[in-house]
Amino acid sequence: MRPLLKYLILALLAGMLFLAQLSLAVLPNVELVSLLLMSIACSFKLKDGVLVVILFTLLEGLYWGFADWVIGYLWIWSLLVILVQVTLPLTRLKANRMAILGGLFGLAFGFFFALQHALLYGLSMGISYWIMGIGFDLLHGFANYTLILLLFEPINKILTHLIRKAESRYGNRHYENGR
Repeated sequence: MRPLLKYLILALLAGMLFLAQLSLAVLPNVELVSLLLMSIACSFKLKDGVLVVILFTLLEGLYWGFADWVIGYLWIWSLLVILVQVTLPLTRLKANRMAILGGLFGLAFGFFFALQHALLYGLSMGISYWIMGIGFDLLHGFANYTLILLLFEPINKILTHLIRKAESRYGNRHYENGR
């Protein structure tokens, strides 16, 4: 894929993540970002997935304001991209396996933020942050599992189709085999 086309697609995907996050902001810990990032991680190289995370986090920071959560978004969402890439041989793009990974990630999301809070503000702050958010983590894990189980395969097929369509229309001289 031509580099300019790839970066345009990645920027559009980051914008799509932002709009998906914004549209579900009224529902606590119910989000499509995990699902969409997992699909992006299956279709692009690691550095491209991390670039989407950086752009998405920048958009979130511009909209909501920058604070310590931005640091968390950068490393935690990047961790999801890495986990998907590393476990691809195990998950084999099967919705039920991806749903388990996404559900576990949702359960651990608050714990990861608690680690960051412990590093920034002390161990007691990290522990209290995690304990106060366990209910949200349970909801996050359940919502991730359910949404990924239902939507991963159709979303992944649509993304793959759109990438191939863009390649065929605009040329694929420098195509990197999807990953």
